[in-house]
Amino acid sequence: MCPIDEQQSVLPPEPADWQELFDEQQTVESHAPYYNYTGNIVLPVGDKRKYRLFRLPNNIRVVCISDPDVKQSAVSLAVNVGSSADPPEFQGMAHALEHLLFMGTAKYPDARDFETYLTSHGGYTNASTTSTITYYRFAVNNRGLAGALDRFAQFFIAPLLDTDCVARELNAIESEFRSNVQNDAQRRSHIMRATCCSGHPYSQFMGGNYASLQTSAEQMGVQLRDRMAEFFAAHYSADLMNLVIVGGSQDGATLDELVEWSVNMFSPVLDRNVVRMAISSHPLCEQKLGTIVRYQTLGNAHDITLAFALPHTSHLYCSAPEQYVKDLLAYGGLGSLQACLKQLGWIASMSVNSSPPNINSPRLLKITFSATPAGFMQYDKLVAYVFAYLRAIRAQGVQEWYFRELQAMAQMSFFYGEPMYPITVAVNIACQMCNVYLRPEHVVSGTQLLYEFDRDQIEAILALLNPQNYRLFLGAREFPDSACLSDVEPHFGVRFGEARLPSNLTSEAELSLVTLDCADQLYFPEPNKYITQHIATTEPNNTALDCDVQQAPLLLERNRQFELWTRQFSHGALPRGSINMFIETMAVHTTSRGQVLGELLVRVLNNRLAKELYAAEMAGIKHKLLFSEHRLCISVIGVQEKMALVLLEILNELRNLVVTNDEFTLHLDQARQVAEYMQISSPRLQASWQQYYLRATPRWHHMDWAAELNNVVTADLQEFVSEAFSQVYVAMLVVGQVSDRKAMCILDQSLAALAPHSPIPSVLYSQVRAVSICPGTYVQRIITNNAANSDNSINCTIYTPTPTRGTGDYRSKAMLSLIAHIMAIPFFDRLRTQEQLGYMVNCSWINNSGGASGLQLCIQGSSNPEYMCLRVEKFLVDFTPRLESMSECEFQANIAARVTANLELPRKIVKATNQVWHKIQDGNYDFEYTRELNAQLESLTRADMLEFWHTYVNPLCASAELTR
Repeated sequence: MCPIDEQQSVLPPEPADWQELFDEQQTVESHAPYYNYTGNIVLPVGDKRKYRLFRLPNNIRVVCISDPDVKQSAVSLAVNVGSSADPPEFQGMAHALEHLLFMGTAKYPDARDFETYLTSHGGYTNASTTSTITYYRFAVNNRGLAGALDRFAQFFIAPLLDTDCVARELNAIESEFRSNVQNDAQRRSHIMRATCCSGHPYSQFMGGNYASLQTSAEQMGVQLRDRMAEFFAAHYSADLMNLVIVGGSQDGATLDELVEWSVNMFSPVLDRNVVRMAISSHPLCEQKLGTIVRYQTLGNAHDITLAFALPHTSHLYCSAPEQYVKDLLAYGGLGSLQACLKQLGWIASMSVNSSPPNINSPRLLKITFSATPAGFMQYDKLVAYVFAYLRAIRAQGVQEWYFRELQAMAQMSFFYGEPMYPITVAVNIACQMCNVYLRPEHVVSGTQLLYEFDRDQIEAILALLNPQNYRLFLGAREFPDSACLSDVEPHFGVRFGEARLPSNLTSEAELSLVTLDCADQLYFPEPNKYITQHIATTEPNNTALDCDVQQAPLLLERNRQFELWTRQFSHGALPRGSINMFIETMAVHTTSRGQVLGELLVRVLNNRLAKELYAAEMAGIKHKLLFSEHRLCISVIGVQEKMALVLLEILNELRNLVVTNDEFTLHLDQARQVAEYMQISSPRLQASWQQYYLRATPRWHHMDWAAELNNVVTADLQEFVSEAFSQVYVAMLVVGQVSDRKAMCILDQSLAALAPHSPIPSVLYSQVRAVSICPGTYVQRIITNNAANSDNSINCTIYTPTPTRGTGDYRSKAMLSLIAHIMAIPFFDRLRTQEQLGYMVNCSWINNSGGASGLQLCIQGSSNPEYMCLRVEKFLVDFTPRLESMSECEFQANIAARVTANLELPRKIVKATNQVWHKIQDGNYDFEYTRELNAQLESLTRADMLEFWHTYVNPLCASAELTR
């Protein structure tokens, strides 16, 4: 008997009680009935939002939230059904139905009515299908919420499921499938599902394609549309639905109005009294445990995954034993499995996650390694190290202090963290309510908190991570014995082979012999010194303190060596801050060789810091290093009390770095893999990168620095580290509740750590300069060298003239942002939905700092790219009458939508930082951007828009200004 069988014999308890504390009430205006929750809900400290949890008469569970600080409302509805419910003969049915519900209803029959309405009210929408949940969501400005909500409700009351729309969306699903086929992560996920127990719901083809849906229907002699209607009637029942509405109250609805709308609009959804799908059997049955699956990748990746069989754990969310184990396995600090394997040069990274990532089903705990070639060749030893680490953890026993650390960090994040964006709040709550064991008082906190310590449950999970209860997956482009890939998966076409694991990988005794010499390298984590000990005792401030989107930062000091900026920001009960800095060095920008050495330096540093600062990451203090243009950029963001400490650790590591030959070779190989990936990546990405290279100079093409990778050695990087920072210029921005004195102290400490000999002479400052693009039509054709990817792509950018700073600059950008906003849905509908040119169809505008901005039109699909260009031109011609006939009311609604979106207050420190940091990096210091852009938007007239369109965009225009 496999170990999981004993766990499966213990059935989860009864679902949580959602009846007892729900009292019948009536809405204020219509006196419609609903059942209001009268108990207490666990909420963040000082939360100014108002909540109401209730059940509709048809048993939809609803949470309404009134937020005084947001200008954009959000809604999500999660249905507790997903791809696991697909009929075996129609795999992908749940995903296809998700697409079709947007395509018109009895009340609003136009297939694009919902998206058109959202666009005119500054909104957007999307949906996702997982194994056991399908969730829909949208965002819209506060004043447009009622109309959007009424349209949204009709999806679940009377969808048309129009036959013509079915045919069009099947083509879209096929395009989505073809895109996924080229993605190695998707291929890995699919092969894991496809090779589990035959007939298990988890083994089904999750997303589907044209063959699994339409071709299957044709072979059976049935209408797919009818089967989709049957699937809707069988599974889209009100008692399986959870609705969350987050409405802004400052210019929108009150909490009572949100309740009124939800009761009246969603009560007509039918309660079909559907039996909730419960999956009792495990996807890894006894025949599948103890097996090894080898599969072929497209890229030059080396993936190793151990998949362990776990039982149902959704009823254990209060103690979260699985989370305790996953955190230990993913730990990257001293003594960890990750640090040890990186030290050996066997892995570049690792991750730990569970799947299905949903509820009400048995689980798989997966440990995935991105291995080096050396590590992949010794996969058996790597597996032995995994079990050696697990033995070390079990030998220590379950440590309550470690659980309390995780609990404290979770409490800090939930109770004192930054408020989430409305769309995130709506989706998270709607999805977690699908857990039938979730108690009403935890409807907001859900799995964000660890409520209770349960030693026995943690021990039970750890006991299941043993050599008899796992399956091994190996993914590579080539294997020494190609005969081991004897099978081909029918949907993705992945070559694979399956066999029994050898005894040396299933025997605890044999595995332990391999790692006798590493006992002192693997041990339990030390207490986390980065967890803050001081929680703010002052009244929390949930409004950005003197920090709206139009507020400029304060320049404290600027000289030949540095410039220091600060910006005040407060949101949430726990003071958070950020430090952003760039270090300009003459050693990087002059050649592609400098760029390569800079990239290698970042890789080495990130690898070193991963071990030293993993505890800081766990405590919510994030750091990031990258070379952007010609500068080393460093950011630290998180709890204000500790962020300066993290920055100094980074700078000290930088200045004292000694690069070994082994780590240089490791990161050089990884850089080569990245360069190779860029050459075989999707056509859409390659077209986008090419536009990026063309718009400014100097920017080194990835082909240039890929070639340079063959010309650098360890000594070159060491010399670069020694000399690159002898002459520097530093810019720093400190955001948060930080005094001027403290900010200056942080800068002084940073300069002391860098210890530059002198500043860069001002005449040697380097700046990336925007390229002036002369009027005309330019075409660049790129032939990709990925034979496995049959897609093509175009990236067509229509430029406006390179502006001089002033009103004209903002006016041009205001025009572009408005036109892109108006065009987005019609462009998508025409070229993706109707003409089926590709799955990825996008209209946006690019704000090219210091250079020509433009309207960007992108398509990726199987059509000929020349034909795509012709269809884009035809669309622009045909769209002209639409603009010319636009009513004044519609024009002003679109203006208002853009202005409102631009004025949304930053709710997170990262956004408050980025709003001004990019302008400091660019060197334009355009802190009046939002104010000026909105002023120009509000001054535009329909005549202005048409004049701009005919001058720069309309293909039939004879203007000499036309540039594309």
